[in-house]
Amino acid sequence: MDNDAQVLEIDNFVSEDTVAILGFVEATTLGLLTSSFLIEQEKLHQVAQLKSVHIPPVTVFIGGKLRSPFRIYTRKDGKLMVITCEVPIDDTGLYEISSALLDWLQKKKVREIVVIDGIPVKGIPTERPVYVAAEANNIKKFSDIGVSNAESAIIAGMGGAIINESLGKKMTALSLMTLSSADIPDPGAVLSIVDVLNKVYGFKVDTKILEESVKKLHEEMNKVIDQYNKIQETKSGKVPEPSIYG
Repeated sequence: MDNDAQVLEIDNFVSEDTVAILGFVEATTLGLLTSSFLIEQEKLHQVAQLKSVHIPPVTVFIGGKLRSPFRIYTRKDGKLMVITCEVPIDDTGLYEISSALLDWLQKKKVREIVVIDGIPVKGIPTERPVYVAAEANNIKKFSDIGVSNAESAIIAGMGGAIINESLGKKMTALSLMTLSSADIPDPGAVLSIVDVLNKVYGFKVDTKILEESVKKLHEEMNKVIDQYNKIQETKSGKVPEPSIYG
């Protein structure tokens, strides 16, 4: 089928040395949560959507508006772009979708593409080192702030398809990864990623609300752990083994 995927512009967009951040439904919610946070916090404006027979025909209701699930947002200054999709994408359509998206990004002269991906773990990680998977000539700006180069990684799904397609088009693309809970939404993982984005690209995104969410989550988890431990002590008369949450 011709035109299996196409980007439809709904508003004017002028690229200003733009960095595109991409977050999708993958093994964890990290990519989706990061893109949602950036859109909300930076009050980004939708400029385009991507249509394809490989994207489930659903409508997303957000911010009092009906929207297509695969959307492209930008900040007023044109330096930050966020691309997201709330629904899983059929594997058979990954090539067509990534090709159509990269063609559009190339026409818009987007400087760099950053795919956000979570490394799934059980429970809440106590530490969240951030790793980058990028070409050797694009590592230094990350290593300068303490981000480690991923020694090996398989980047699957929509993010992997986009990075793979970028190689043939000679566009700069990379993936940022960190540990993220596979069980529950993990604001701490989002905070780790956004901190790196701020330092490397100078976005200056306010993370106070994320820091408060992380603190609240840990307080709630500690209460659950304490209650669980007390119940286990009452049942067995023994001190329970440490929980997976700490």
